[in-house]
Amino acid sequence: MKVEELRNYGKGFVDARTDPEVMKRMGKIMSREFRRELGFINMIRLRWRMKKEIKRMKKHDWSKLNERGLTDEKFIHFVIRGMAAMKALADMLGMERASEIRQRVWDKTAYDVMASVFPSVEEFRACGDTFKCVKEYLKAFHIANERTGVYEAEVVEDTDDVFQCNYKYCVWHHVANEFGDASLCYPSSCYGDEAFWPRTGIEGGWQFKRAGTLATGAPVCDFRLERITGSGSK
Repeated sequence: MKVEELRNYGKGFVDARTDPEVMKRMGKIMSREFRRELGFINMIRLRWRMKKEIKRMKKHDWSKLNERGLTDEKFIHFVIRGMAAMKALADMLGMERASEIRQRVWDKTAYDVMASVFPSVEEFRACGDTFKCVKEYLKAFHIANERTGVYEAEVVEDTDDVFQCNYKYCVWHHVANEFGDASLCYPSSCYGDEAFWPRTGIEGGWQFKRAGTLATGAPVCDFRLERITGSGSK
C-alpha cells in the first residue's frame, strides 16, 4: 500500500471530519464528567452560560478567519462551541479545575476521536517504514490544514528518525484569544495531541515531544516525533 492510498490522505481537519458516533460518545462522556463535578443545577447554569457565549461570539467579526482561507461555517461553529464550553466551565470553576476536568475528558476520548481521522498504526505499517509513512502523511495533512486556514506550520526538522513541525498560527488559539483568554485553547484543544500521540507512539515505535504551545505563551506549538531506535518501526 502507498501512503497516498491511506484514509484521509491529503485532507485536513475541515475535510476529514471525525466519525459522528465517536463525537457523540465524546459529548456524552463530557456531559457525564461535567455533571459529576457540577451537579444538576450547576449543569443548567453551565449550559446557559455556554449558550450566552455562543450567542455573543456569533456577532463577532470572524473575517480574519475567512482571510486565512477558513470559510467552512460548520467548522468555525464547532471551534466556537468547544471554546464556549471551556470558557463557561472556567468561569464557574476557575481555570485550574476546569482544565483538569477537560483534560480528563481528553484522556478518555482522544484516542478514539483522533483515530477516526488518522489511519491506524497497522495501516501505516502496511506502507513499509512506519515512521517514514507517518511523516509523509503528516506533511500532506499540514499542507491541507494551511490551505483551509486551520494552521500555519513550518517543518523545521525532517530526517530518517525525526519529524518536527512548528505551528505559528492555530485557529483554536485565535478563537480562544477572541474569547479573551488564550489559555482556554490548551485544555480544549492542545492537550488532545498529548493524550493521543504518545499512545500511538507506543504502538508505532516513536516518541512524541512538545516543549510548549501558543496557548501557554510559547512562540510556537512544537510537534516533534522521534523514532525509537530498535523499535522495529521500519
